[in-house]
Amino acid sequence: MQRPRSLDVAAGLVALQALALAAWGVGEIVRALTGTPNDEGTALLLGAVVLVYAAGVFLAARGLWMVKRWAQTPAYLVSFFAIVIGIGQIHTLPVLMVPLILVGAATIVAVSWPTSRDALGGI
Repeated sequence: MQRPRSLDVAAGLVALQALALAAWGVGEIVRALTGTPNDEGTALLLGAVVLVYAAGVFLAARGLWMVKRWAQTPAYLVSFFAIVIGIGQIHTLPVLMVPLILVGAATIVAVSWPTSRDALGGI
């Protein structure tokens, strides 16, 4: 079976979330090394943990691209948490949180699309 377009979109959106996470992780590490954080060790650890998380999200995007059933659960979870964090922080950073919410919601729709579900073996 050929990969449906909706799964291409879902894989791209999950990869976009992974890129954003990787940028955040690198930013935290750079800030820890060049800035003056309250606790340099904690800032470095946060950057490293976020980079590991980004790697896992990249694996989920690759799994969707390769039409692997296991990839839908991490895609749903990452998108769900993106929406929750976006809603929780929308009053502090609306310029960043509105796109985060929209990408999370679009990813859930793309992974849930009937052709995506069929390709991944149903739910």
